[in-house]
Amino acid sequence: MSATRTIQDDKLPIAIILPHAGLAVPPEFEGRLAIGEDHIFNEADVYTDLIFDFRDRVRHWVRFPYARALIDVNRPDDPGQLKRIGDGVIKDVTSYGQTIFKPGQHPDLAEERELVHRYWHPWHEQLAAIARDPEVKLVIDAHSMAARGPRKYDPAQQIRPRGCVSNLGDARGHLRNGYPRTTMPADHLQFFGQEVGRRLNRIPSLCEVAEPGPVALNSPYWGGWDLKAHGMESQQPWAMIEVSRAMYVGRQDEDTPAQPPNMEQIEALREAVWEAIQALYWRLEEAAEASRAS
Repeated sequence: MSATRTIQDDKLPIAIILPHAGLAVPPEFEGRLAIGEDHIFNEADVYTDLIFDFRDRVRHWVRFPYARALIDVNRPDDPGQLKRIGDGVIKDVTSYGQTIFKPGQHPDLAEERELVHRYWHPWHEQLAAIARDPEVKLVIDAHSMAARGPRKYDPAQQIRPRGCVSNLGDARGHLRNGYPRTTMPADHLQFFGQEVGRRLNRIPSLCEVAEPGPVALNSPYWGGWDLKAHGMESQQPWAMIEVSRAMYVGRQDEDTPAQPPNMEQIEALREAVWEAIQALYWRLEEAAEASRAS
């Protein structure tokens, strides 16, 4: 692979991971939930598997099929490392503060451990294999976010930007206090943010978005457990991207009805995001080639 931009088998050596795209209810939870389909829809990074449907263009494409409102593989298997009580691998409450399980139906500790073994560990084994794959040159941790911060996480419900890109760093992509490194050099993350931003800015949003600027760096999210557990240790560059659902769902709260995908907006977003990912990949390849030549 080189900056001549020729590739084998028409696939770029990129991995796309989708931890929050699923909507399925695990069979162990049937009949035990206090929330319904609409609540699961509003908690999910809904339709990101359509926006980031590059499975025929990249080396790895992995999607967790179950609803993140119920099992969240982008959280540590350690309650002591959680930022919010009840927001672990097995959830207690939604991001809007709703109790997830009916009284007496929340999994006990033994069942939680079995669920972690059954669902969480296989996901992280996949990511560890990607991080070890010498052919992978870039990993994209793909997400979406509500147009406004949900009440449990953001009482002010601030309007969010069209998107954000993250590397576990600060608002410029540089090292954050308390962290030994970022998952991608700041200059590359800044470039990625610019590429994502100018493309998303061409697509009309369905409700209000924060201005000025279409995307932000490490805000409102600077990375989750997948990035910390695998991207921090890998020699590959990893970046998280969040696309606001203002761009394809509109304004949401906990009671917004589930809706079919808005394919006109989703298709425009898919190609915009892919162009930005490609631009980042070729920049990384050019930087690697220059380093080898020096």
